[in-house]
Amino acid sequence: MILGNFGDMMKQAKELQQNLKKLKDELAHLKYEAEAGGVKVVVNGEMEILDIMAAPNAEIKNIKEAANQALKQAKDDAAEKLKKAAGGLSLPGLT
Repeated sequence: MILGNFGDMMKQAKELQQNLKKLKDELAHLKYEAEAGGVKVVVNGEMEILDIMAAPNAEIKNIKEAANQALKQAKDDAAEKLKKAAGGLSLPGLT
């Protein structure tokens, strides 16, 4: 009986691992945008800045603000998707 439960746990762990890999691939292709004070920043789900577009008079603080907003969107979305992929389990360290 214990071995049967262990087998089920291993199966679930493998499914979770596959779901997380699929999600990681999906996140790499998602884009998030934010704007602040004439600055637009685009990031992907892997928290990489893809593009920064700024008006000539844009200030550094606006670049930071737009970048932080876009990264927060990406992080929050990734956390929600990870929670769904993990079947509602909280997985510390993944977000």
